[in-house]
Amino acid sequence: MEKYGKGKVFSDIGCYTLGALPPFNAINSCIDMGASVTMAVGAADAGLKPSVAVIGDSTFTHSGMTGLLDAVYKKSPITLIISDNSITAMTGGQFSLATNRLEQICIGLGVDKEHLRMLVPLKKNHDNNVKTIKEELKYNGVSVILAQRECIQTILKKKRTKKKE
Repeated sequence: MEKYGKGKVFSDIGCYTLGALPPFNAINSCIDMGASVTMAVGAADAGLKPSVAVIGDSTFTHSGMTGLLDAVYKKSPITLIISDNSITAMTGGQFSLATNRLEQICIGLGVDKEHLRMLVPLKKNHDNNVKTIKEELKYNGVSVILAQRECIQTILKKKRTKKKE
């Protein structure tokens, strides 16, 4: 973000909020569920660019969709990164309403398909992921990046269960 000016990263409550701590120091603000999107919209509307929101998949369906709808309506220049781990991990692994629906939801809310990007946050994809993020940070409109990867805690739980069988 330092290379892009005075921009800020707004977060929601979730495991991705750990990015606020060292060594990353990548999150500038975390208030409550759904606030990342509306804070990014307000910051962008006030001229702060880039303005980035980070939210989890289940929080997005719980309280982030209205902020994205507002951003689309106002054509706010924000980049929304949705961490899609296909589960409500922070509260025990419940089913997420977002599972296999995020792309359709974002399109339904008016996000331009050209600026609805998917990435898989694995080391082998790092260069392509960075390229994708850089492209969307430069875009002067609403962009959404879906970072799709199963929750590591879910993967570990499955492995433990398999060993017991």
